[in-house]
Amino acid sequence: MRIYLLILFISFSISSISQNNFTLIDTTSSHNCNNELYNEYKNKFELLNKNISYSNSGEKNIIKEIYNETQKEFLETIQNDKFLCDNTISPYLNGLFNEVLSRNNIDSKGYKILLSKDSEVNAANLGNGIVVLNYGLFLDVENEDELVFVISHEIGHQYLNHVKKEIENFAKISTSKEVLLKTKEIRNQKYLKSTSAINLLKSISYQNYNKRRKKEIEADSLGFIFYKKTSRNQNSAISLLEKLNNSDLEIDSLTINDYKTIFEKDNFKIKEKYFQQEESIFRKYDDEKRFQIDSLKSHPDCKTRIVLLKNFLENKTSIKTSETNLFNNFKKNSINQNLFNLYSDKKYGLSLYECLKLYKLDINNDFYKRIIYLNLIKIYNSRKDYTINRYVESIDNKHNTNSQNRFISFINNIKTDDFQILINNFKA
Repeated sequence: MRIYLLILFISFSISSISQNNFTLIDTTSSHNCNNELYNEYKNKFELLNKNISYSNSGEKNIIKEIYNETQKEFLETIQNDKFLCDNTISPYLNGLFNEVLSRNNIDSKGYKILLSKDSEVNAANLGNGIVVLNYGLFLDVENEDELVFVISHEIGHQYLNHVKKEIENFAKISTSKEVLLKTKEIRNQKYLKSTSAINLLKSISYQNYNKRRKKEIEADSLGFIFYKKTSRNQNSAISLLEKLNNSDLEIDSLTINDYKTIFEKDNFKIKEKYFQQEESIFRKYDDEKRFQIDSLKSHPDCKTRIVLLKNFLENKTSIKTSETNLFNNFKKNSINQNLFNLYSDKKYGLSLYECLKLYKLDINNDFYKRIIYLNLIKIYNSRKDYTINRYVESIDNKHNTNSQNRFISFINNIKTDDFQILINNFKA
């Protein structure tokens, strides 16, 4: 009841600012929906674990541990209200999901589609028939057909049992004679045990990564076969992968001048020292080799996948992409809804950062002002409580952009008195 009231309060406090511009998803029903989901999958997992077969005791222990950890994490995700559920978007996504299944004569029993609050442009098959779409997809997909191809791709993963096979394959590699012998050698080493162990883990990870690339291509191929049965625009599959290929690239950024434009008011001045930590760290690591973008994606090597998928295209460019009022409405509201999702998910740093990038282009937007104000309060309180690392990401020179690290430095370096001034300036 306490969570329900909190969500209700947040919804009213934000949506009342800008009701004429958009409508937030009614998350007040998500808590009850997630309770039902938790009970459903708690019972399913208990039954599943009783019926799992194992090749040998070594693999059995590893597979059981992986299942237990992944199931526990999924149930905790449900308990933490990470999934969105309302009377509009849930039936809409279920309709698209069932369209793919029914057109391909796939029994829908055991399949379920869920919408996560996550802002990353991604989707996943968790095994056990569970397909999760991140809300962040609505930020990038341009039409309903692209969304349906995402669903088709994830159904392809499930149809091919990729999650189950990957777990079993990991268990086989981990218990292979080669790995066991190498592990024994590391135990007997006098020096550099940690380095050797890390190198062994990397070796196993790279084997899995190569297999994962192959699985993505397989899911593309089968998913495209499923997708074609819907008679939707086939080129949308290509355009979706092109967007995914660029999804790690930050479209906009915040410069020091932007901070001055946004925050300088009533004699408050942005000081260079707020950004000194970030600048000095980047000078130190400027020449460090960074990871390739593909190696950081859960859907890797999109360029190769695009080339391969084009071979399956039929000459049906005359088919228009599907347009529905529901999709257009979700797409129109996606930017503001995503900011709200991040805030309600307690990702105050990311919510504030994304909002500041929008606000600098639209300084009269009352919704953005309200989001900035609410996030500033939460971050200010977390700084006082020494819990800021829970809500604001750390500086990361390998994965973050310069702009993201600049923002983190600003949040960490600004004096508490000045922080209070910022809050008061946005209070109205």
